[in-house]
Amino acid sequence: MRAAVEEQLNLISHGKADFRDVLHHALEIFKLKFHYFVKNITGMDELFEASFSSLADSGKPLSRCGKCHRYMKFVQTKPLRLYCKECDDTYGVPQNGVIRIYKELKCPLDDFELLQWFGGSKGKSYPFCPYCYNNPPFQDMRDGSGCNSCTHPTCPNSMLTNGLCTCFDCEHGIIVLDAASAPKWKFSCNVCDVIICAFDGAQKVLMKDDENCKECQSQLVSVEYKNEKSKLPDKSTEATGCIFCSPQFSTLVEKHQAKKGPRPFQRGGRGGGRGGGRGKGGGRGKPKDKMAQLAAYFV
Repeated sequence: MRAAVEEQLNLISHGKADFRDVLHHALEIFKLKFHYFVKNITGMDELFEASFSSLADSGKPLSRCGKCHRYMKFVQTKPLRLYCKECDDTYGVPQNGVIRIYKELKCPLDDFELLQWFGGSKGKSYPFCPYCYNNPPFQDMRDGSGCNSCTHPTCPNSMLTNGLCTCFDCEHGIIVLDAASAPKWKFSCNVCDVIICAFDGAQKVLMKDDENCKECQSQLVSVEYKNEKSKLPDKSTEATGCIFCSPQFSTLVEKHQAKKGPRPFQRGGRGGGRGGGRGKGGGRGKPKDKMAQLAAYFV
């Protein structure tokens, strides 16, 4: 087809053919070929079905679609993905880990069931919404972001709710509480591989909303143990403080790959729906000689 068109173009250049006639002839051939392939495309499906299963027949039901509320199928052949047969939509998911249901919770923005990406017992994990992962709802969210990077101001799974401080190993990361890591609680960076293990065996770990450490401006943490499992110095069951500065937490925190002291994390608010500032503490205050204290805490 290409060679024939090139021959006719040569004829045009030598004045032996009319440009309009050649153009009409070429377009007519492409039109006839298109109609032929559309009419016989089912033959391709029949040939492929002999060796491959269709996307609708592969995978196993995993989570509900936020549009039709039917179960989407999890296709485990690489690349991993979700497929909704009713909507005929495909959603990419994080790779190289385990994908599982996250507490049967739903995203407040689109009603899709939340999933969790799990990177192993020594790795990090985070929840994510299949729709938001492929279609970031906020301008400051990157493609392929989980709930640990979401700037929703009120969602209990978002970065604004569970953020601890800015990462001390990378420029743009935020260290976020992994609420699904209980009872071996973890805080992990949403950009790099920094992980802070803390409060092993605690019954509950929560971020204190709008309460910052006066020393380093990190968000304060509330910890609750059962009576017989308390690891707090005075054997109390509840405590609130900074995981970097509070002496009562110094033996309960283990840091991985940390190199510098924490930079304060200022919680954003609605700010036009994009995570504008509502945090207290007046921005990013510099920690007061934190290096020696942190080195002593994590040795």
